Amino acid sequence: MSDDILRKLANLIRFGTVQAVAGKRVQVKIGGLLTRPIAWVSARAGKTKSWSPPDIGEQIMVLSPNGDLGAAVAIGGIFCNANDVPEGANADTVLMAFRDGAVLLYDQAAHLLKGTLPDGGRVEITAPAGFKFSGRVDIDGALNVSQAATFKQTVHAGQDITSDADVKAGNISLTNHPHGLVKAGTDTSGKPLP
Repeated sequence: MSDDILRKLANLIRFGTVQAVAGKRVQVKIGGLLTRPIAWVSARAGKTKSWSPPDIGEQIMVLSPNGDLGAAVAIGGIFCNANDVPEGANADTVLMAFRDGAVLLYDQAAHLLKGTLPDGGRVEITAPAGFKFSGRVDIDGALNVSQAATFKQTVHAGQDITSDADVKAGNISLTNHPHGLVKAGTDTSGKPLP
């Protein structure tokens, strides 16, 4: 075989490390060679799109059609000693660990979907048609509601319920209701009136 054919065969599939990331292109170090900026492969890139660029230092595979590194694409990521599997990864989990410490995890054995954010992390969801939870909801922290809330079941509080405004039961005001059948002395008045 000629040297050119051997070089092309050797370049069909190569392994390297990302050295630079610029948008949808990366430069990869393969041995002593640094590629020109080449495309990296995303999970989806049509009308449905996903975006998770490779990190500098991430080990990837470089595929070169016909052995031409000028037409190569980078496929990530390959776990290695420098970038090992994330904590919590096993045969039952699907997870995504981010560089700031955030983790999204689904544990198929425990049937648990869990998201963990670092200090200062926030979750924001915009759903113009609404958002529905089916199942028990436990909130460990303050709850602020900026619009009216409707409860279709009994509400129980383990501590005081306070209000800066009036409280009404049906059409009876807590702060401004009169009583009927009022008598002097130790008699009890009638029920509150609207």
